[in-house]
Amino acid sequence: MPTPAHRLTISDLIRFPRPGASGPQQISFLPDGQVAYLLPRSESTTLDLWCHDGHSAHRWALAPEEGSYSLAEELRRERTRFAWDGITSYQVAQDTLLAFAGGSAWTQTSDQSLRKLTETAGGSGHLLLPDGQQIIFHRDGELHLLRLADGQLSTLTAGGEEGLSHGVAEFAAQEELGRQDGFWVSPDLRWLAFTEVDERHIPLFPIVHQGAQVWTESHRYPFVGAANAKVRLGIVPLAGGAVRWQELPDQDGYLARAVWSPDGEFAFLAIDRPQQHMSWQLLDPKTGGVRILFEDSGQPWLNLPQALTFLPGGGFLTTSERSGFRHLYLGQKDGSLRQLTDGRWMVTDLAGITAAGDVALIAHTWSDGLDLHLSAVSLTSGERTQLTQGSGQHHCTVSPDGSRFVDCHDDLLHAPVASLCTTTAKSGPVLLHQDALATAESLQLTPPQLVSVPAADGSPLWGALYRPPAAGATSRYPLVVAVYGGPHAQLVSRRWDLTVNLMSQYLAQEGFFVLTLDGRGSWGRGLAHEAALNRAFGTVELADQVAGVQWVCAHEPVDPQRVGIHGWSYGGFMTLTALLKAPDIFRAGVAGAPVTDFRHYDTAYTERYMGTDQDNHAGYEAAALPPLADRLKGDLLIIHGMVDENVHFRHTAQMADAFIQAGKSVELAILPSSRHSVRRPELRRLVTEKTVEFFRRTL
Repeated sequence: MPTPAHRLTISDLIRFPRPGASGPQQISFLPDGQVAYLLPRSESTTLDLWCHDGHSAHRWALAPEEGSYSLAEELRRERTRFAWDGITSYQVAQDTLLAFAGGSAWTQTSDQSLRKLTETAGGSGHLLLPDGQQIIFHRDGELHLLRLADGQLSTLTAGGEEGLSHGVAEFAAQEELGRQDGFWVSPDLRWLAFTEVDERHIPLFPIVHQGAQVWTESHRYPFVGAANAKVRLGIVPLAGGAVRWQELPDQDGYLARAVWSPDGEFAFLAIDRPQQHMSWQLLDPKTGGVRILFEDSGQPWLNLPQALTFLPGGGFLTTSERSGFRHLYLGQKDGSLRQLTDGRWMVTDLAGITAAGDVALIAHTWSDGLDLHLSAVSLTSGERTQLTQGSGQHHCTVSPDGSRFVDCHDDLLHAPVASLCTTTAKSGPVLLHQDALATAESLQLTPPQLVSVPAADGSPLWGALYRPPAAGATSRYPLVVAVYGGPHAQLVSRRWDLTVNLMSQYLAQEGFFVLTLDGRGSWGRGLAHEAALNRAFGTVELADQVAGVQWVCAHEPVDPQRVGIHGWSYGGFMTLTALLKAPDIFRAGVAGAPVTDFRHYDTAYTERYMGTDQDNHAGYEAAALPPLADRLKGDLLIIHGMVDENVHFRHTAQMADAFIQAGKSVELAILPSSRHSVRRPELRRLVTEKTVEFFRRTL
C-alpha cells in the first residue's frame, strides 16, 4: 500500500485484501472459553484458524495447500460473496475440529494435523454433530452421514434425481433469503429435518463456457412471474425410519428460516410469494402436528427477521418492522408479542441472551443511522444499556452465555480493531487484533466527507464526498457518481470501507470529485424510506442521484457538463438508467453486470419490490431499458461476465442489440470466464484500468 508521498497505483486498487481487511473472521466462542477465528496470513488471501485464550493468540490449524473448488462450492462462494481461500469455514464439537479448505473437508482431533475426509469428496454443506463423532453432508442430491471413528457411510434420504434434491437450499433461498442450509439436526440428535427441493418443472437455462474448453452449465432459474421451486419439509429419525412430510402454507412461497426449539419442536418460517405475510410454525416430529406460533403481515413487503431465539424458561425473542422500524419483541407460546424497543432506529441483529435468559444483546443503529452498536436490553423493563463506545461500526460476536463479546470496531479513520470485552464491564477489553498501519493517517488517505443532501420530499440523504487533493475555486472539476441505489443496501456510514474505497480515492487523486449517495430505497432508515421505490424501480433512486449531483455542483467547484456515473449489478442498472433517463445530467457511465429488464431476474428479489409483470406491467415497462436505447447521448461502457449465473449475460446482450438497432455506438468489455463477482486479479486489473481510462477520456 502507499507509503508517505506515494500516489495510489492501479496495482493498489486491485490488491486483495484491502488495507485493514486482514482482521479476524467467523469469530466463535469455544466451550473452554477460548475465542476462535479465521485470520489471513500477511498480504495473503489464505485463512488459517487461530485461538485466543484471553492472554495471547496461537494458530490452531494451518490451511492445507492442496485442493480446488467443485462447481457446487464455486457457486456457493458466489451466493455468499466469499472471496477468501485457505480454511474458509470451521466447526468445533467436543475435541473435534471440522474445517473446510481447498474444496474438501478436513478434521483434526487433539494436536494432530488436519486429516482430509476423502469419504465426503464432492460433498457440500458439511455439519459436525454435537457429539463430535458424526458428520452429515450433501452429495448427489441426498444427505449422507459419516461416522468418524470407523469411516462408515450411510445415506439418510432417498429418491433424489436430476432436478429433485434433499437437504440443500434452492437458488432463491441462497441468493435472496439468506438461507444457505437445507437440513437441521435436533439438539438431542434424535431427529433430522431437511428440505426436498423439486425444480423439475423449471426449464433449464443454459450458460455456455466459451474459453479454452466449451461446455454448457445449466441452471433451473426462477424468472419473475414463472414457477418457483417446490419446497417441502421432511422429518425423519436420525437413526432411520419413515419420513414425515410437511407442505408449506403457500406452495409457491418460501421457506425462509428454520431452527430447533429446546423442547424438541422444529420451528420454521414460511413466507408467501408476494412476501407480505409470514408465519412461524412449530412442527412436532413425534406426531407430525403443526401449530402457528405467531404471524406477521405488512405492506408493501416484509423484510425477513433472523431465526427465533428461544428463552430458557419458555417464550422467544424475535424482531419485526410492524412499527415501521425493526425492533425487538418478546413472544410467548400462545403467540402474544410485547415490543421491547422503540424509536427511529433499527435492531439489526439479535446477538445473544444471558444465561439467566433475562437480558438480550442486540446490534442496532442509532441516531442518524450511520453508526452500529451493541446494547443490552432487559426483558422485564425494556431498559437499554449501550455496551459499545465510540462512533462508527461495532460488529460484535456474543458468547453463548452472554457474558462476553468480541467487538470489531472501525470508523472512517481506523481499520477494525478486535477486542474481547465483558458485558458487565468489570474488566477492561483485551486486544485480540489490530493492524497499527491501517489508519487513514498512516496510509496517507483522506476520508470522504459525510454530507446530507435533501431529497425531493425533504428527507435527508446521506452521502460520502471525495475531493481532489488541491481542489480550489479557480478550476472546475469533473464529478463521478459511484452508485448502487437498490433496496436492502447501505453504502454510506461511518466505516473504514469508505476510506479504503480505493477506486474513489484514486479518481479523487486523478482530479475527480466522487460522490456516493444512499437515496430513498436504501436500507437502514426504516421501512417507509426503503419502500419509496415500491413497484417503481428506476424512479426515486434516479431522482435522488440527480439531486446529489445538483447539490455537489452548487457547493463545490464541479463542472456540471462533466458528470459520470458507475456501478455494478443494481448499480449497473442505475448507471444505464441515469444515462438514458437523465442524459443531460450524466454524460458518461460504466455499467457493470447490469440488469436491463427485471422480467429476466429472479422471483424472490424482484417480486418483493415490483410484484409480477402481470400485476405491475406498467412498472416493469417503465424500468425496462432496451426500449430507451435511442435516448443515449453520452458515452457508455458496459462490462459483463459471460458466465454470470446471477445477472445473466443476456441482459447486456439484449441492451447491446437495442443500441445497434437505435444506431448508437457503445463500448463493451466482455469477460468470457467471469461470473457476477470479478475474482481473478487479471480481470480486476482489466475492469479497473478500463474504468479509469474511460473516465479520463470522456470527462
